[in-house]
Amino acid sequence: MKSTTLQMDTFGDRLKYLLDIKKVTPYMLAKEQDLSAGTLSRAINNKHKATKATIISICNALLKYEEVKFTQVEVDWLVKGEGKTPQFDRMGFYKPKISKEPNPNDEVVPLDLVDETAVTTTPSGSEFRELDNGSVLLTIPLVPEYAYASYAHGWKDPEYLEELPKYSIVLPQPEKGRFRAFEVKGDSMNDNSLNAICHGDVAIGKFIEPDHWGYKLYTNGGTDYVIATHDGLIIKRIVGHNIKEGIITCASKNPDKNEYPTYEVRLSEVYELYIVRKVDRDWTKR
Repeated sequence: MKSTTLQMDTFGDRLKYLLDIKKVTPYMLAKEQDLSAGTLSRAINNKHKATKATIISICNALLKYEEVKFTQVEVDWLVKGEGKTPQFDRMGFYKPKISKEPNPNDEVVPLDLVDETAVTTTPSGSEFRELDNGSVLLTIPLVPEYAYASYAHGWKDPEYLEELPKYSIVLPQPEKGRFRAFEVKGDSMNDNSLNAICHGDVAIGKFIEPDHWGYKLYTNGGTDYVIATHDGLIIKRIVGHNIKEGIITCASKNPDKNEYPTYEVRLSEVYELYIVRKVDRDWTKR
């Protein structure tokens, strides 16, 4: 008999529940287990009924995901939707014994989860969660490498942005503004220094309002930006800004200037501009 306490009628509903509880994004699972993030997203959002082959692939990936220990009990419930909804402790680990029987008159099952009443959502979609040590957890959309081309067409579409993976960083305190995370593609910003921006890193950018594009966009030897144009996304260092003509000079950190030449971009062709505030190094390269 299926549990009717929560709306878990579909495979997608149950998959989303498990991933949310375990704090795993579709992008993380796809990257670690060589799955299609698009397939996972469509399954979660019930865009189409998941095929048997898709369900098998997702379940195998969950059981093989070493960093997050999914159990066979959870996977069995995911596929069949039978029995009680798996309960978890505050760390996201499965609790085989439920201390309180769910009340069938309740709208939801009481779960022992982290209290999220302190979550603040900004108009731009950023989420701030207060942490016990006084800092905050910032959760923002992540633009993965495979979305570079489509981002040029979907950056204003709320539904497109909603389907993007999420990325979280810890800040000492909340900050105003719109933030976005970008998975770095290519080696144009890799100069083999400590400040290199390498392929696979994640660059966290703060949106620069177009009203500010009429002021000097670089300091000293240059400032790193994520630049969105009709051709897609680029991460470059702005080393020059002709304010009168509205032209920026974009350079790569990579010293191979034959492979990565400096060139100019008209700001009239730029959709969005993010100043790079932080770079998280790909953990496989540490």
